[in-house]
Amino acid sequence: MPSDVLKQSTSAAAQGSPAGGTVGAPVTDAIVDPPSVKLIVRLFVIPLIIVALAVGIMFLISLMAGRTPTMDEALKRLENPGGNRTADLLVGPASKQRYMDAKTLVDQMKAGMSEADRIKLTDGLVNILQNHTTDGEGEIRHFLLLALGRTWQPNPAQPPMDSPPAAASRRKALAVLGTYANDRDVTARKAALLATVYLAGRPEAREALPLLVSKLSDEKEDLDVRMAAATALGPLASPDDANVIDALQSAMRNSNEYNAELEWCSALSLAQLGQADVAPTILKLLSREELAQLKYYDRESDPKSPSFRTLSDLEQQRILINTMIGARNLKSPEVQAQLRKLTESDPSPRVRAAGRELLAQPWSTTAPSHAGS
Repeated sequence: MPSDVLKQSTSAAAQGSPAGGTVGAPVTDAIVDPPSVKLIVRLFVIPLIIVALAVGIMFLISLMAGRTPTMDEALKRLENPGGNRTADLLVGPASKQRYMDAKTLVDQMKAGMSEADRIKLTDGLVNILQNHTTDGEGEIRHFLLLALGRTWQPNPAQPPMDSPPAAASRRKALAVLGTYANDRDVTARKAALLATVYLAGRPEAREALPLLVSKLSDEKEDLDVRMAAATALGPLASPDDANVIDALQSAMRNSNEYNAELEWCSALSLAQLGQADVAPTILKLLSREELAQLKYYDRESDPKSPSFRTLSDLEQQRILINTMIGARNLKSPEVQAQLRKLTESDPSPRVRAAGRELLAQPWSTTAPSHAGS
């Protein structure tokens, strides 16, 4: 230490012997050896190298994390196990990675895909569903089923894509969705039926009608599954499908306070199919005053002790917007007047914006598709 050198120099000077300086030199002239190269390396260079390596590694990781994976990379990683949940929470990095890869597929779909890309994605999703998912993987299978349907969602900016390979690919997707519509897991059955809505406008989509009618008419089936079937029938069927109309009307007639939501879903699909006799129910779903008084049997918040409760404001907004979409072409003066009223004066900006967008669209004689709602 410098203090030790100073003490040693002072003592040596007092005794007339050299200690850090020349013989006879004053204490203030004592010379201290400069730090060695080895000491400089240990104190400065090595830590600098460590810091530089750490920064470099973090930079590489950030580049890897920031790069959007390709569709092939996302599909390949989705083959890896993961997606389990405990207490409704994701478990482990594998689960999170699968959800990130799933999001990548959605982004690819939104950006638009060629016919070849859609066929390839269909094959990849079918492979993952059949060979790389299990019953305990949380919502991964649920999402993959919806993604399988969405793969062939029509894009008005693209050609119809009606080549034989494309048609075969859509039939393949519908066959897999049909299989999972009978799965023992309720969420899988529900997702499989809802996924068919994305194919509205494709000729092959009508092949799902018998399955949907069967699920809707099965009073032993889970209520959520029946609601999914009712929701899908509106966009997929046509006003000439008498068996579909009968099934939806029967579901409405046989509803009760415990399954009021099934009545609402059926009425909305009937409105999409041009059935003007559902106007009273549609007007109820388009009224803020009515929605504020409605109660439904909440089976999700506390499954062990379900109870009736009123609709939240966000739930009212969702019902209003979905009903506006489904009923915009219904030939009922009262319904059309209510649509204009909501567009002009509803307190929610979302509802008003949805109304303006709908009213700006040309009148259609066919049922509008609301697969993306």
